[in-house]
Amino acid sequence: MQDLLTDDERMLQESVRRFMLQEVEPLVPQMEADGYPPRALIKKLGDQGFLGAGFEEEYGGSGGSLAMRAIVSEETARVDGGLDLTLFADIMLFARAISRHGTTEQKEKYLRSTLAGDTIGGMGITEPSGGSNALNPATKAWRDGDDWILNGAKTYVTNAPWGDFLVIIARTSEEPSRIDGGTWFIVERGMEGFATGPAFEKMGMRSSPTGDVFLDHVRVPQRNVLGEVGRGFHYLVDSLDTERVLVGASTVGLIQGCLDEAAAYANERQVFGSPIRNFQLIQEKIAKMAVGIELSRTMLYRLLRAVDRGEKVTREAAILKLYSSEMVSQAASDASQIWGGAGQLETNRVARLFRNSKHHEVGGGTTEIMKVLIARETFKELGYVR
Repeated sequence: MQDLLTDDERMLQESVRRFMLQEVEPLVPQMEADGYPPRALIKKLGDQGFLGAGFEEEYGGSGGSLAMRAIVSEETARVDGGLDLTLFADIMLFARAISRHGTTEQKEKYLRSTLAGDTIGGMGITEPSGGSNALNPATKAWRDGDDWILNGAKTYVTNAPWGDFLVIIARTSEEPSRIDGGTWFIVERGMEGFATGPAFEKMGMRSSPTGDVFLDHVRVPQRNVLGEVGRGFHYLVDSLDTERVLVGASTVGLIQGCLDEAAAYANERQVFGSPIRNFQLIQEKIAKMAVGIELSRTMLYRLLRAVDRGEKVTREAAILKLYSSEMVSQAASDASQIWGGAGQLETNRVARLFRNSKHHEVGGGTTEIMKVLIARETFKELGYVR
């Protein structure tokens, strides 16, 4: 791991790890019961500079590389995948969209407060009619004088029940090309016609609030259009590779959490007068987790450097997400098996890891979609498809 990170990145890793163990780990049971992390915790993360890792200092960021954002994500997920998911939507979806496409005024209003932990953001993409077909939303927007009228609904929106701001993707014109005619809008809680449903009761990621968004002829001023009108779907497609690479940080953290718990228990649990770490079938499970971590982490940081250089990583990002998300499910299952009956107790951290493990095979692009992308991009690389 050491040769993957710079000295500054290693210092950040140690700092985040210490914070997560001291400040977050004791709060996780209550966060899962409440369905939300405390706002005060988000503020602490902002004060520590963790939310601004990888963002420009001009608007309150901490500077540094994209790898620094991944370090924060990995160490957060290692302790609680739900908190990491909330921060992913808040920072990687909302704040990054503002950073990349926002005006100076939008960055001052939305980016600065989000990186400081004073406000919370998210992004509405998925609709009740489907998620994988993101370029064909039923949500529409049209001009009305100097404003836009936004009408439709979004679902499975992370941070919807408590977020202050959401970026909403809507179709604003019927273009011949499916990728043209979409626009991003910044919607603020309190706008007339904007409403959110209660937080869903979920199998996993329980400390992260997820819910519905309802847009009943919401009047959005022109100043809340994010980027160019008609370019929203292009922005979405361009951002997906980076977001999928960053999901790799979450999955590595979750696998590491599984290994932490499984190895510690295998070392202390005695059966037939011997620690179960001496049994080969236990060793096989530990070995698979270790392999999953090393292969995923190595690919993760290689791709992060490539993204920082501006390289296209569509195929590789899909490979990382596919492999690492499948490894999370396997690692969580194996950790639960190693713990045996004790692993079935809700008070056991292994049970939380098991519940959280499934999310990344669905969120951010399903396993099936990743396989389609990998096959399509492979045919392109081989010259069979232009």
